[in-house]
Amino acid sequence: MPWRQQVFLFSIIAAFSLGIGVGFFMQGLTLILPFAGFELTALAIALYISAWRGGRKEIIKIARYKVTVEVGYSEPHTIKEFDRAWLQIVLIKSRNPWYPSKLFLRSHGKQMEVGKFLNEEERKALSITLKQSVKTVINT
Repeated sequence: MPWRQQVFLFSIIAAFSLGIGVGFFMQGLTLILPFAGFELTALAIALYISAWRGGRKEIIKIARYKVTVEVGYSEPHTIKEFDRAWLQIVLIKSRNPWYPSKLFLRSHGKQMEVGKFLNEEERKALSITLKQSVKTVINT
C-alpha cells in the first residue's frame, strides 16, 4: 500500500479510536484515552516500519561480462558484481516445508542472497528468469 494510503488509513483509525476514547473519558473512564494513545502510537510505528521495509529494492543488471546486484532503499547502499561467465544461480529448498527457499547468486567464492522479500512462487520464477537471461546474454 502506498504511503499516502497508509497515512489515510491511520487517520481514519485514529479518529475513530480517539472519538471512542474521548467519549469514555467524558463519562469518567480516564484510563481509556492514554491506552488509546498507546495503541495508536504502536500502530503508527508498525505502519512506518512496514512501509520502510516495503521500500527495499534489489536491482539486478546483466551486462556482457558481469552481473551487478544493487540493494538499497532510495539509493544503492550495497553493490556486488559477479563474473557472468562463472555465475551460478542456486535455489536452495528448505528441509522444512514451512520455511522459504533461498536464492543465491554465486561466483568465485562470493555469494549473495536475492529475493528475500519474495514469496515462494515469485522466487522460483526469478530463478528461472535469471537463468534464461544469463544464458541469453552469454550466447550473444
